[in-house]
Amino acid sequence: MRKIKYLMVLCTVMLSAFSVACSSKDADSEKNDDTTTTTPAVTTVVTTTTENPQTTVTVNNQTTVSDTTAPDVSDSETGETTTVLTTTTSIDKITTTLDSKQTSKTSKTTTKKTTTTKKTTTKATTTKKVTTTTSLKDKLEKKHDIPIINVDTNGKNITSLKDYVDCTVDLFNVDDEYELTDVDAGIRVRGNSSAFYGDVSQILKNQVPYRIKFDTKTNMLGLNDGAKCKSWVLLKAEWNLITNDLALRMGNALFEGQDNFCSDSQLCHVYVNDKFKGIYLLCEQSQINKNRVNINEVAEGYTGTDIGYLIEIDNYAGNDPEEYWFNMTYADNPTLTDIEGTTRKIESSGYTIKNDIYSQKQVDYISKYTNNVYKILYEACVNDNYKTLDSNNNIVNSNFKNAKDTVNAVVDLESIVNMYILDEIVHDYDCGEGSFFMCVDFSANSKCKKLRFTAPWDFNWAYNDEAKNKYWAGAFCKQSFVNQYGDRTNPWYVLLASEDWFMDLVKERWTELNKSKAIRNAIKDEINQIETYKDDLNFVEEWATGSAYNVIYWVYDRLDWLDKVWLS
Repeated sequence: MRKIKYLMVLCTVMLSAFSVACSSKDADSEKNDDTTTTTPAVTTVVTTTTENPQTTVTVNNQTTVSDTTAPDVSDSETGETTTVLTTTTSIDKITTTLDSKQTSKTSKTTTKKTTTTKKTTTKATTTKKVTTTTSLKDKLEKKHDIPIINVDTNGKNITSLKDYVDCTVDLFNVDDEYELTDVDAGIRVRGNSSAFYGDVSQILKNQVPYRIKFDTKTNMLGLNDGAKCKSWVLLKAEWNLITNDLALRMGNALFEGQDNFCSDSQLCHVYVNDKFKGIYLLCEQSQINKNRVNINEVAEGYTGTDIGYLIEIDNYAGNDPEEYWFNMTYADNPTLTDIEGTTRKIESSGYTIKNDIYSQKQVDYISKYTNNVYKILYEACVNDNYKTLDSNNNIVNSNFKNAKDTVNAVVDLESIVNMYILDEIVHDYDCGEGSFFMCVDFSANSKCKKLRFTAPWDFNWAYNDEAKNKYWAGAFCKQSFVNQYGDRTNPWYVLLASEDWFMDLVKERWTELNKSKAIRNAIKDEINQIETYKDDLNFVEEWATGSAYNVIYWVYDRLDWLDKVWLS
């Protein structure tokens, strides 16, 4: 029986690895949708012995044991080391510096937002008609600890990337104030490769991401300080559970107190028509909204150019005839030398416009503006030629005397410093080719008059390669990666990261983050979630939380190296 069990584990892991290896970058085809990518090729080895009846899983040369011990949480400033709980020890029985004592189970706590999940007290009985039957709800609540979303489509399959299927949504296994019962909505499949490019036969057989659109503005799980919005996203949690959740936690820590947007998130179990679909990450849609990307939304039918624009670097730009996009040449494809000393030519990219568009002149306007902003950065940083924009976004001479002031006049430096730090931490291979968002607002009452870098998203291609001794986001993609997947270098980062004044801003911000412990506290919150709900998070794969800890180990190594190069 033991041999049979391990063979079953082996098959499960190999199939999971094969699925990951066959995936590639996702993008959503609808305006105001985000994109999703998947991890490049994965090497997985499963080892068992009769002397040590544990299952050891090696993924990308990182090893996970089924009873993996949680990592030490080290404070680089004080030198304190906190032992986080192991799998075999109850979280209620050990005192740590993590805030593990909870009056009600709390699955997500960031430096900004708190989401309360399953209550420890008995909920009041209701006689209201519900989509999820009382008996099923009670059964699932006994089975799971993290929040549960059940979508009822009245038996209809969800297979379209374009068309929403009418449904009702139930959200339970949470405190009463966060429960949703029989709420009307629509649901569709989202993504590209993760949605098998719309192949219905594959969608019906596999876990795919979804977009939910409520009929009326609704909050889910208290995310984003309880903001009510119609559109929400369910991302597949993937094999290591926390790839996106951890990055979004750190993103929220970076954006704390700033007028910028990073999606809140929460791991959930998702059922469709009472059938289990998998562990998902509930996220916010990256879209123009006063509670999300806070710029002015264009009025229906308005053709003027004085509107808010949300744009995305998108390697799928132009594939959807219903989407508007433009070509970005990055100052006519110059040759740059990155922070690591590599010299290479910058390639053009397609930029998709995510807001509503009602005229070609709107497309031409944002294209001219974005291309000219990069030209100004290039001339200032490379040629010491200090230009600016006039009221029509033409490049004209300026009175600036240095590159920093020149760039600051057209770019929200605070936003790109924070985005760069996040992408440098996680080493996201996709940050220059997809899911990289910017916004600007030309309305009379604009609060975003300079190009702002916003809405970090899609980290399925992150946490790769060595964690130390190399810059990743600020450098060209390594050639072996380019040969296999194409050049996904971020030209904004490469240009600015080679500037001493820009790196001084990065180091200044990093020093602030080090003193506040914002990033490390975000990681501790992720560890708290894993430890509190370990059994439930391992519901699909018994090694899932072990794989999550591999990501955390990698990030801690990365932080230690960045401390060495960025702390004064």
